[in-house]
Amino acid sequence: MQATDHLEWSGDIIERQQAPALQRILLAISGAALVALIVFLAALGINPTGGVPAVGAVVVMLTSMAGVAVLRRGRFRPAVLAASAGLVAAVFFVTVIYGYPAATPFLLVTLIPVILTGLLIETSRLIAVSAASGLIPALVFFLKPVIAPFVATVQPPGDLTVVAVALFLLVLFVVTTIIASFGPVLRQSLVAALAREQELAHLRDTLEKTVQERTAELQEALHTVEQREAQLQQTLADLRASQEAIRELSAPVLPVLPGVLIAPLVGAIDEARAETFVSNVLHAIERERAHHIIFDITGVPLVDTQVARMILRAADAARLLGAQVIVVGIRPEVAQTVVGLGVALNRMRTFANLQQAVIALSLVSMARQQNMSTSMNAQSSKVEDV
Repeated sequence: MQATDHLEWSGDIIERQQAPALQRILLAISGAALVALIVFLAALGINPTGGVPAVGAVVVMLTSMAGVAVLRRGRFRPAVLAASAGLVAAVFFVTVIYGYPAATPFLLVTLIPVILTGLLIETSRLIAVSAASGLIPALVFFLKPVIAPFVATVQPPGDLTVVAVALFLLVLFVVTTIIASFGPVLRQSLVAALAREQELAHLRDTLEKTVQERTAELQEALHTVEQREAQLQQTLADLRASQEAIRELSAPVLPVLPGVLIAPLVGAIDEARAETFVSNVLHAIERERAHHIIFDITGVPLVDTQVARMILRAADAARLLGAQVIVVGIRPEVAQTVVGLGVALNRMRTFANLQQAVIALSLVSMARQQNMSTSMNAQSSKVEDV
């Protein structure tokens, strides 16, 4: 298990995955600096000449180990920048002191921070490190005359072949370590990204299929709802027609004798049924040319103001059409209610029941027919006498 596994990581998930590889690289840089320190002291001796690159190696070691310590605290980018800054500073120090061409082999070291920042952090930091590494030759060119009196005693040996070869090998080792450490990580990241892309494509296809299925189901459900709505509209139309038929049947007007109609009322009377009753009575009088109409209220359980006013309104309208209204079926309790309400039904003839009204109207009809017959006989006799 890596040393960074127990940390509460402050960066993103990619940095967490790269942290073990960065730790190995920083340790490799520190180890290479230790080897370079030994080579410098062995090849150049323990003196000011050999002390210059030795100081640079110590700086690289310290900054690399500082980077490891920062990395263990969960800070990825500061660890990279610490190691890169140590490498650039060490190369700058040695180049300024040694000058050219003696410091040329040390410029190879600047490739390490460039590669390190390029692989691990954003482009802006890479440009900054690359610019700092590229400015070293220019700064040395301009600073050499100024610091020449101070570094005159430090004269590097003419032959730095051992140092150059050692630096090349160490830089090659560090670069190889960087690539070897981050190559698999990058490959795993690419493979994981490809797998996620394939998974997303599969999820997208599945989602599209699900959406199509849900759309088809929704359309079918909408079609079913439309059918049910059409059926409901038809049912409502049938219900209205049935209600209209029931309303018509609830207020029938029937002929019982020539010129005599009967309009029985049964059950409770509401406003709509009252309107239907009056309309049916008037149309029947006009259609049958009736001269009498009987309102039978035997089946009405309660006669209130509304029912009484309906009877009076129907009687007034019938009278205008030339028909007389007779009310039958007034029970004692109904009579008391009508009197209590103050409704005057004295404008209409009343009978106890339908039988009495029919008998009375039958006698009237028979008398009328006899009168008509007598009148016709009399007229016939007059005609014969003439």
